[in-house]
Amino acid sequence: MNETELGDLMTAPGFFRFLAQQAKLDPEEVKRIYLLGMPWGLWPPDLDISHEAAEAGVDVFTYLAALQPLLDMDAKEKEAQLAAYEATLTGGAPTEPIPAVRAHVEKVAALSGEDEETICSLLHALYAYRQRVGQLSIEKVHQFTSRHKMEQEKAASIAKLQRVMVAEIEQRKSLL
Repeated sequence: MNETELGDLMTAPGFFRFLAQQAKLDPEEVKRIYLLGMPWGLWPPDLDISHEAAEAGVDVFTYLAALQPLLDMDAKEKEAQLAAYEATLTGGAPTEPIPAVRAHVEKVAALSGEDEETICSLLHALYAYRQRVGQLSIEKVHQFTSRHKMEQEKAASIAKLQRVMVAEIEQRKSLL
């Protein structure tokens, strides 16, 4: 796990840089479009990550790691809706209802002066961002847990060694 990458992704410049790389756009253009299109619905609407993590008494990364299966399901649903909408852009018929996706993409396209395909690529980048932050959060939690377990094992080994040494000293004292 690259803790530097996770830290970078959690900053505004890192966020926009990631989106720009994924969408193959200029970071300043991504920032402009993103700000015009807020809110993007990146997270499920009933999820306030920072607040809920604080209430649970855990850091945001632990909270995200725990929620990742739910977030993966949400991402698959959103990606499917976006793919269905993209099919309509190339003349295909939608395979499922997509009014929310259509409304948001068309609104942001109108506000930004960009085409719908560009807005769709930015949405894909947002979903990829969410997945990457989730993966890195899981790795961070696993590393912390592994490190904590190793520290516990080390402490147990030291305690065992100390007990053996004390027992040996006591045995020598009794012989003298």
